[in-house]
Amino acid sequence: MSFSLKITTAADVAATAAEDLALSRKAECRQRILAVIDETAQLNLLAAAAASALDDAQMATYRAGVAWIKAMREAQADGNWPDVPPGVAELAVAF
Repeated sequence: MSFSLKITTAADVAATAAEDLALSRKAECRQRILAVIDETAQLNLLAAAAASALDDAQMATYRAGVAWIKAMREAQADGNWPDVPPGVAELAVAF
C-alpha cells in the first residue's frame, strides 16, 4: 500500500482561483462579442472591408467594431466591459 500527501498552500489556491477567473472572463468576453456579431458576420465584414465593398459610413462603423472587440479582450482583466459602439450591431445584422 502506498500513500502520498499533497499539501495545497494558500498561494496554490489563489493561483488556481486566478486561473479559473481568467478562463471564465475569457469565455464571457467571447459570448458577449458573439451576442453582438457572430463569427459569420465577422468573416463577411472582414471580406467586405478587404474588397473595399463598404461605404465610408460602414467602414467607420466596422473600424469602431474592431476597436470594440480589442477593448473587450483588454477588459478581460477586470471584467469592466465597454459598451457596443453605435451602429455596430446593426451593421453585423446586415452581414
